[in-house]
Amino acid sequence: MSAIVKKRKVDLECRAFNPEYFFTERFGQAQCLICLKTVAVLKEYNMRRHWETQHQASSFASISAAERKEAIVKLSGNLQKSTSLFRKQTTEADKVTRASYEVSRLLARRMKPFTDGDFIKECIMVVIDSLCPGKRSAFESVSLLPRTVCRRIEMSDSVNDSLKTCCSNFDAFSLALDESTDMKDTAQLAIFIRRVTAALQVYEEFLQLVPLHGTTTGQDIFDAVLQCVKQHSLDLSRLMCVTTDGAPAMTGKKKGAASLLVRHCEAAGHTQPIHKVHCIIHQESLCSKSANLTDVMSVVVKVVNSILSRSLNHRQFQALTDEVTHTMVTCFTSVRSAG
Repeated sequence: MSAIVKKRKVDLECRAFNPEYFFTERFGQAQCLICLKTVAVLKEYNMRRHWETQHQASSFASISAAERKEAIVKLSGNLQKSTSLFRKQTTEADKVTRASYEVSRLLARRMKPFTDGDFIKECIMVVIDSLCPGKRSAFESVSLLPRTVCRRIEMSDSVNDSLKTCCSNFDAFSLALDESTDMKDTAQLAIFIRRVTAALQVYEEFLQLVPLHGTTTGQDIFDAVLQCVKQHSLDLSRLMCVTTDGAPAMTGKKKGAASLLVRHCEAAGHTQPIHKVHCIIHQESLCSKSANLTDVMSVVVKVVNSILSRSLNHRQFQALTDEVTHTMVTCFTSVRSAG
């Protein structure tokens, strides 16, 4: 059999580049410095043909060799400057877009209306006019219009869609419920999900934080959980466990949220056993109270309160913790339990 002859490639010939015909090499191609066109192959024949057909009658053909070298250097510099300018403009545009996304993210995190973007930009422009007026044009290009902020924030819908997709690919799941009150005295119900796939892979996700306005009875919590289940298209026939804290609204035998959820599943024809589990942290709190550890806890609480009750003690203790790289202590708070 005859040997296979490999096709010769131009880039493997190690040819020396000759700028005689006002060409320069950019990104592996020969580009004309006069008309900025490129030739198909980096070969002297192609460059000479382009020169003879396009620029043979131009003023560059009658100059001397020294003037030609000087013109090549000048044209190469102009090409480099224009390329740098385009690259700089692209970088600045990316920074402007990123700034718009960051401000939109802060508005969404603080739960502010989209129209606040215009007010924020107005404040920024006032500061810029006072500190650095020369950079006003760079900040003016940051778009914070309500429609722009809305488009930036609407990308979070894809996160909810991916969460719904994850919630549909499992064989069994359990829910963890915890109701607490925030700084503005609004009851917040945190719902977590733990799901198990057919390959026995366990995943945990924060499902939703539901504000409860008004009462926080077991029926209110059950309604919020049921709405969350419908919103994320969860199949209650795969629910195996419900974990709650020790509040009566959660663990009540008749009107507790967990009991209402179990009875709802039974009424829907779901026959799987659903386990109601008390939170392990609250169980530890109950054990510590039943173990009669008041001698230890009373001393600890007294020391912590003594440190935090006076500013001087607090500053001195903070200086001590900075030396030994420990975190600061917080005030003691009892864990709410079933009583």
